[in-house]
Amino acid sequence: MGVIAALLCACTSTAKDLVSKAVASRVHPDTSTFASFIYALPFYAVIFIVLHLVGGGEMRLSQTFLLLVLLRGLSDVCAEGCKMRALKAGDISLVSGLLALSPLILTVLTPFITGDVVRLSEVCGILCIVVGGIVLVRRDRSTGKVMQPIAVLYAFGGSFAFALNSALDRLAVSHADPVTSAFSVTVCAALLTSPTLFRVASARGELVQCSRPFLIRGFFETAFMIAKMAALVTLPAHVVVGLMRVSMIFTVLIGGAWFREEDRVRRTIGTVIMYVGLLFLVL
Repeated sequence: MGVIAALLCACTSTAKDLVSKAVASRVHPDTSTFASFIYALPFYAVIFIVLHLVGGGEMRLSQTFLLLVLLRGLSDVCAEGCKMRALKAGDISLVSGLLALSPLILTVLTPFITGDVVRLSEVCGILCIVVGGIVLVRRDRSTGKVMQPIAVLYAFGGSFAFALNSALDRLAVSHADPVTSAFSVTVCAALLTSPTLFRVASARGELVQCSRPFLIRGFFETAFMIAKMAALVTLPAHVVVGLMRVSMIFTVLIGGAWFREEDRVRRTIGTVIMYVGLLFLVL
């Protein structure tokens, strides 16, 4: 069940990224970040109503859990903010591949944060990931400089923040059920990003103008978070995130074709090489 939940995360993650890229040119990155949380809340309300009707859904929130939720909310704001800025500044096929570095980072962080054991053989995947990353990042043939540097920097920052997210999720889900954990971190992140309504002049108009795609993404965000928390109940964080990152292949292929981005073949090759490395890490 943990593997199935992680693969469901991969599918919903791809759907989220495609919607995010579709609206990236029309909204401020901070507005999109706030919307990714606030538009998920109606779906949680429906889920809790259903759980209440069937006799479940009781919340038990300890102080430790609330602290983990706060830390997770802060890291989630950083992660989503970096991702939205990366998607605005660069191609989705580039950004999604670089965001896939989070399992590598998580493999390093896991022993210190969650206490999960990392096998020595998992380190063999690092070489594949590095090689795939070199192939993935586009370079100017005349100057040798990396193109879309802003997108690359934000994607790396997002990758680190997403790795920290998953480690905190692994700890949080040990103190509450998956639905409560997913809902709590989403509410916390929504509260932390709510100042966007006052700081970004166009935020309120953008939330209304793009309400339909935001609502669709909110559905995928809800399904993604609950599935991720369910997977973390039985699997270590780095294994879950590694399996989830099959989404990057879907995103590069579908997103690259949808948005007619260049260098799709080379980026697909780089992404596949990176995923081979991730398989070494998680399997």
